[in-house]
Amino acid sequence: KIALRWFVRTNHSMASALDPEMIDTIPGVSNDRKTSLGELNWVFTAVTDSIAWNVLPKPLFQRLFRQDLLVASMFRNFLLADRIMRSLGCKPVSHPPLPPGIAQHPLWQAWDLACETMLFKLISEGVLYTRAPSSDS
Repeated sequence: KIALRWFVRTNHSMASALDPEMIDTIPGVSNDRKTSLGELNWVFTAVTDSIAWNVLPKPLFQRLFRQDLLVASMFRNFLLADRIMRSLGCKPVSHPPLPPGIAQHPLWQAWDLACETMLFKLISEGVLYTRAPSSDS
């Protein structure tokens, strides 16, 4: 949900239309891919694993993303935290150190597209409600 909140706050078309608090009303559970939230979680996992596969040495990828489910989840979330923090001018540090450029990896665009597509779908279905247009009279 943090990834979606950050997306709404940083995406100009979403920020003007959708209150980030509406993210909490997205239906479903993260471990059920048949739900909206589960589908987004599945895409997030695929995108972050693919980014890690592309930038990490293969032995490190195997150790961080394939040997232990808890470690894998932690590093997926660290990749997101790295992206968010760098956009705010911070420089996160991890051990083992990760290569530079993860926050700008082109596969993040796939995540952004999945967020935008899902949110617009939920808005069009009436599941999420847009903000009322402000009247500047």
